[in-house]
Amino acid sequence: MEDSHTKSVPEVLHYFKTDETTGLSDDQVKEALGKYGLNELPAEEGKSLWELVLEQFDDLLVKILLLAAVISFVSILSLFLAILFSSCHQLVCICV
Repeated sequence: MEDSHTKSVPEVLHYFKTDETTGLSDDQVKEALGKYGLNELPAEEGKSLWELVLEQFDDLLVKILLLAAVISFVSILSLFLAILFSSCHQLVCICV
């Protein structure tokens, strides 16, 4: 039945050949189920874990915090490398 939401109750009852008090018989239910399928919406596909993780990085504040973390990491790494090469340079000078 097309546009069943626009039909009156008597029209729907007449279309399905039933009445308000008894409803559909088991045979009518099986027939309608075969003809129309289950009365449910199709399930939506869920997002993958990877999509959910990437979605978290769409926020501007998260991007700013990540940039600050990268700057901090680079500065600590450069300080560590400077100390390491300074020590190596002194060691080479002592050995020579």
